[in-house]
Amino acid sequence: MENLITTFHPTHCLESGIDPDYRDGKNYCVICRKYIRLPSPNFLYCRPCDLYFHKECSTSLMENLTIDRPKTHEHTLTFIRKRNTFNCNACGWIGDGEMNMYACLPCNFFIHRDCIYLPKVIKLTRHPHRLLHTFQAPDCNKKCRICNWRFGCGSGGYICIDKTCDYKLHSNCATRKAMWDGKDVEGEPEEIISNSEDATYSSLEVVEGKKIRHFSHHHDLRKLCVNNGEEEEEEDERLCQACILPIHFDSFLGCKECDFALHDTCASLPRKLEHTFHRHPLILEVDVMNIKDGFFSCSKCERESCGFMYRCCQEGCEFKMDANCASLTDPLYNKAHKHPLTLLDVGADCHECTLYLDSKQATLPVFVQCSYDIHPLTLCFAQSNNWPWRPFSCDMCEIRIKPNYPDYQDLYGCFDCNTVVHVECAIGKYPFLKPGHAIKLNGFDIQIASTSLSRPICHACYSICQDRLIFKNKSSNAISFCSINCITSS
Repeated sequence: MENLITTFHPTHCLESGIDPDYRDGKNYCVICRKYIRLPSPNFLYCRPCDLYFHKECSTSLMENLTIDRPKTHEHTLTFIRKRNTFNCNACGWIGDGEMNMYACLPCNFFIHRDCIYLPKVIKLTRHPHRLLHTFQAPDCNKKCRICNWRFGCGSGGYICIDKTCDYKLHSNCATRKAMWDGKDVEGEPEEIISNSEDATYSSLEVVEGKKIRHFSHHHDLRKLCVNNGEEEEEEDERLCQACILPIHFDSFLGCKECDFALHDTCASLPRKLEHTFHRHPLILEVDVMNIKDGFFSCSKCERESCGFMYRCCQEGCEFKMDANCASLTDPLYNKAHKHPLTLLDVGADCHECTLYLDSKQATLPVFVQCSYDIHPLTLCFAQSNNWPWRPFSCDMCEIRIKPNYPDYQDLYGCFDCNTVVHVECAIGKYPFLKPGHAIKLNGFDIQIASTSLSRPICHACYSICQDRLIFKNKSSNAISFCSINCITSS
């Protein structure tokens, strides 16, 4: 066993090539926090301190034991060659068991190696104003708007530059890769992108008081209502052209000359948008014919859609989002849950209880109309445990559902009639694809059709097509598919 002395860790001898079973596999570099695979010659070990180092990590730090960066601190910062036991002034966290801290002892200033280069001013798509980094976040009793944890007393973070806004984030939360675009915008002119009804980005224009124009349609639209007698009654089921969901309830914008219709929420979506689900600005595209293959897969909920699409403005970024995900706002008030939810880059979280919704769950319609019940069915999340403690079966597919078992899922139901329906049975596998629409996939020209009249045999899996939609080969009506997966596997 070779003993090595280095100026990086001068107190003790460092060993190389120790017994790989010495620490039962709990071996990681205290500097970079990456796992060290043993046996390996590429590490050093301090037995008294119980520390592992990659040789390259200690070598690179030897070249940067001191750092001068007046933008961060006016004095020279010196690397502390011991494990951390104190808070970082920039982010407020203690990297317990790590060796990653620089300090200015005369000023009692401590900062993580990665926090030295935190940007001074950033812009996040989840907030309308720019955020400024401070080493002394005001009002430590306030909570971070993302993780909902309190700020440590005297710790830093990001605060809104608008003094009337109390928006505040932890440094680590604000600069996550999924949240921040990586740009320090200090000194750069501010580009204002409004998510409201700003005239520059609004999709709607009111003409002569009643007529409404949407930039995606060549006819005037009117405010209509579904079966409530307040304005005009619409008996035929219409699909919203933005989200492709049926318009079953409340008011909507409809065209008297054709079947074009939009939910009020979908009609109000701006032409340019900053959204929590993506770190870059997005632009609205409404002509599905310009989309490759006639449909797209949402980058957040991963469901196929032939409705409106938001595309990333950043060159080289392939992010796409459907109208359902774009309609989610922070905080999210979902009628299927009693508490407001915090919208994250991956879904929505309730800070009052344990409920977490991924983006697919968060975009499910809360109420649906179903032929199996005279009342609208209400969405119930499996985590909420709102259903009676008894086994029951889906009224459509008749598959038995056992509460608190792995097969227990999100459901639609009517408490008055004890009707219970699987989400997929109620809205289908492809709720955002519409009958009559043509797509191209795997060399096939496909016509999407409803299964209300017939249920053919799938050309790929040889099963009876059970879903609400089937995919017919336009060149041969005898060839049908039950799913997109079956088309791509053919």
